[in-house]
Amino acid sequence: MRVLSFSFTFFLLLNFIGISPVLGEGDLEGFFREHTRSGVNVRLRNELWDTFEKKGVETDNTFDFFLVRARGFFDVFWKDLYIHAMIQGIKGLNLPENGAFGPGPLYFTASGNDDDPGDLQLVELSFQINNVPYTGFFLKAGRMGIEEGGEVFYGEPKFDLVKRTRLSERLVGNWDWVNVGRRYDGGMIGYENDLFNLSLFGANVLKGGVDFDDGYEWLDSVFVFGGAFTLKKDVFVKGTELRVFNVFYFDNRTPAKTVAGGSLKINSTGVSVLGVYGFGPGELDMVGWFAVQTGKFGELDQKAVGFIGEIGYQLPTLLFKPWLRLGVAYASGDGNPSDSDHGTFFNVVPTNHKWYGYMDAIAFSNLEDYYLQLILELHRMISFSVDGHLFRLASDDEFWIGGSGAFNNKAFGYVFFTPVDGEEVRRNLGGELDFTLTLKPVKYLSFDMGYSHLFGGKGVEVVFDREDQMNWFYVQTTVSLSR
Repeated sequence: MRVLSFSFTFFLLLNFIGISPVLGEGDLEGFFREHTRSGVNVRLRNELWDTFEKKGVETDNTFDFFLVRARGFFDVFWKDLYIHAMIQGIKGLNLPENGAFGPGPLYFTASGNDDDPGDLQLVELSFQINNVPYTGFFLKAGRMGIEEGGEVFYGEPKFDLVKRTRLSERLVGNWDWVNVGRRYDGGMIGYENDLFNLSLFGANVLKGGVDFDDGYEWLDSVFVFGGAFTLKKDVFVKGTELRVFNVFYFDNRTPAKTVAGGSLKINSTGVSVLGVYGFGPGELDMVGWFAVQTGKFGELDQKAVGFIGEIGYQLPTLLFKPWLRLGVAYASGDGNPSDSDHGTFFNVVPTNHKWYGYMDAIAFSNLEDYYLQLILELHRMISFSVDGHLFRLASDDEFWIGGSGAFNNKAFGYVFFTPVDGEEVRRNLGGELDFTLTLKPVKYLSFDMGYSHLFGGKGVEVVFDREDQMNWFYVQTTVSLSR
């Protein structure tokens, strides 16, 4: 019924903007050649895990599984109207039925305890109208992705790369590393000119992420509302973008009320700054991000803060074009669980895979993360990166927290890892090393290979007392074709 309703709306829009008379002239083939775009993206990934494990619990801590995702999109654009649709077919193979930790058992349990789940899903279906009623205004509605922090891109490769990989999706994102992904049913409205961009959004968060069976159905009363005012690059300071943002999250699901004792009504207000500058023989880049949270975590008053600071330097004229980046990420933890305040930063619905270790063991909550990244271009077709992290809990009065937000109506979306009997919370979670090699022989084909090891510290040992080290290896092939 939703697809039929959208088709009828599409027909009315085409008539409204005057496409029908053009098609009536018999130039249907020419119209589709000039005003449509389509493509496919196929991703195949095999993952091998050797995970944490607890004593006295019969689980498998070594397993592998295979993931398949094929997406197809079709766009129609005419004057100031843009219509976009995307579908996907997904499949998981050999998911662990009794995995000890990691995404494997999450896929299995979220998908009805099926070790070979699969589905065909409508991922995106939206329309956007630009320059109505005045030049610079835009309106978008339907099923869409939301990359909070990525409201403006400039067509400048280095600046856009830093923004997409180090800033966008910190609190609200599409979570596309996992096989199902996340999307939103809602709308955006805004205004943009040469100086600034103002964007507002409101949406229902959809099921997805690790849930094969129910992906892209509505979650029961999970909404995000937000907006950002972006002072564009070079307006404030040359090479610098300044952004002020606000995100409000509402969650009335049963698992949320079970964890918090009531609904979640959390407001995040913050500022970000991003810059790329010529400096000496190379390029200097920096990212700053700060947010304050208020509202309600169940019956408790939400009072939390988070901040991120990163600096990088690249020498593009040297062999391998070395790019070194250093950073720190801090998300507060509750220092007094017995009072009426909740001081643990809430991570909302992000895409965490980019930042806090590629093994996705740790969320941006009750966290201190000190990290470095080295990126090398070994060849114009080959890149290699090494990421290192040192993890500590911000407070030993709060648990270690993992996850990337709500994905169905059965699970909260974040896990609180509690120590075994007789042990207490320890702040040192340990360190992680991530190695990634990417080969892109031609434009439409890429191969990725990665290995990660998490050196569990005392904070992991008191939770997983049988095995506190973790290994992960994956190989991935991606084919992207478009016209």
